[in-house]
Amino acid sequence: MKVKLISFLISLIFIPVAILGQFLGLYLGKLLYFIYEKVMFLNIPSFISDIAPAVISGAIAGYISALVISKIYKNFNFVFVLIIPIIVIIISLLGSFLNISNTGLSIQTIAPFFRELITIGVFIFVIKEKSID
Repeated sequence: MKVKLISFLISLIFIPVAILGQFLGLYLGKLLYFIYEKVMFLNIPSFISDIAPAVISGAIAGYISALVISKIYKNFNFVFVLIIPIIVIIISLLGSFLNISNTGLSIQTIAPFFRELITIGVFIFVIKEKSID
């Protein structure tokens, strides 16, 4: 019971770490595509240069948050450590759907949807690999 409670509480760390990881990944992705287009003169389609920073952002956020949680508490319960992250991502996905319904369907409104799905997917994959259950 103690491990489950601590696992649930430690999953609260997902929120600030994922937000910081998404910001870091977003700017890293934008910098990467800036270098591709302006320095290396690669012709990248605009939809890729719009969505790719969001995908990079989600991957970095999921990886860093899973890594931080697994380093802080090594004996976590896999199911209980997923409760808060899944709730947060569901709320974020609802926000993305509302944004799409308000502003219309475009690459800029779809990118956050992909970012959230990548964040939780990478988080689950990495935390599952770190699990000792």
